[in-house]
Amino acid sequence: MPDETVRKKIALDYCRFMNAGDVDAVLALFVDDVRFEDPVGAAPIRGRRALRAHLANAIEHEVHETAGDPVAAHDDEHVVMPVTVSLNPPGVEPGQRLRINLVAMMSVGPDELIRRVRVFWGRTDAALVPDG
Repeated sequence: MPDETVRKKIALDYCRFMNAGDVDAVLALFVDDVRFEDPVGAAPIRGRRALRAHLANAIEHEVHETAGDPVAAHDDEHVVMPVTVSLNPPGVEPGQRLRINLVAMMSVGPDELIRRVRVFWGRTDAALVPDG
């Protein structure tokens, strides 16, 4: 299983690649049959193909992810990380961005690929903020 340092790097790479707008690099972090829940409670996204559409949509809306310090579990599989996400989704007034404070939990397999992502955030964790 990947050690803690590797799992933490994978979590940070996810944010780095999203901020770079590199969908292919992000997708290379995942197994083909990934399960991605964003947010937990919504229907899960299953598979890289469906995940590509989800990630491309976020990138199209100028997503920026500011990662906090990742924390690894003792189970040799999980890593969690607080992230502040901002983006410009449809319907947001010019000069504003949607900000979401969330916690992402990733399951990383022995192949060092992400198998599952669960993103925790609620309605009270999202707010419109001034752009810039």
